[in-house]
Amino acid sequence: MPLPHASARKLRRDSLVNRKTILIVDDDRVVQAALSAKLKTNGYDVLQAEDGADAVSTVRRQKPDLILLDISFPPDVAHGGGVPWDGFLILNWLRRLDEGKDVPIVFITGSDPGKYKNRALAAGAVSFFQKPVAMDQLLALIANELTAPKTRPQAKKRVLFVDDEGDWRFVAGTVLQDAGFEVLTAKDATEALRRMETVKLDGIILDVNLGGENGLLLMELLKQKHPGVPILIYTGMDHDSASIQTMLKQGARQYLRKGSMTDLCNTLKTMVN
Repeated sequence: MPLPHASARKLRRDSLVNRKTILIVDDDRVVQAALSAKLKTNGYDVLQAEDGADAVSTVRRQKPDLILLDISFPPDVAHGGGVPWDGFLILNWLRRLDEGKDVPIVFITGSDPGKYKNRALAAGAVSFFQKPVAMDQLLALIANELTAPKTRPQAKKRVLFVDDEGDWRFVAGTVLQDAGFEVLTAKDATEALRRMETVKLDGIILDVNLGGENGLLLMELLKQKHPGVPILIYTGMDHDSASIQTMLKQGARQYLRKGSMTDLCNTLKTMVN
């Protein structure tokens, strides 16, 4: 029979091997200290990051089992000049990493939940907590996330949005991300072709007037280089039915006049699924 002290050592060793690691990403050191103390008391190992650059580096090096992520951060001056990180940008970058793409992320923020909660959940967060955090609820959620059987989430559809107007790239890109797409953007033909060199796309959204460039000529190039990727013509210009039919015959899968973001999301979902 094994000696009692040997069994105890084995239990302690197994406990250490099975300990889960949680990364806290928050610029407030008081919040970090309070969360860390509570998590350690409950048997978790804790990593800390104060900004997006630290978070990305930590995830790549140590691959935590779960991430607690704030939304609001000051400019990242310490890592090269004031990158305007926020929780959504950090989440987007973490999802691009092999080490971070499947790690559950919980938003914890002092920001208005009415403004951010739905966006956070649509972006892929598993839950949303407002500060001050109800720790009993948070610990229950963490325990459930780290013990429940995991199914691999369905990969997001990756789309390229090509438009010479920066406000359209920003607004439409944000809305499409909230709708569950992974979004790349380009302002002209050169940037669009460069973006497509190293990634596989599920769809392309293309304006026909790119600051003087002809979007239809770009469509021909895109079709040649990436046959089979559906293209949505998305434009603020007025076209008659004959012109629209010509674009569809030239290879566009769909045509949509700029306007409702809901129409854009619904048309794209139909096109790429």
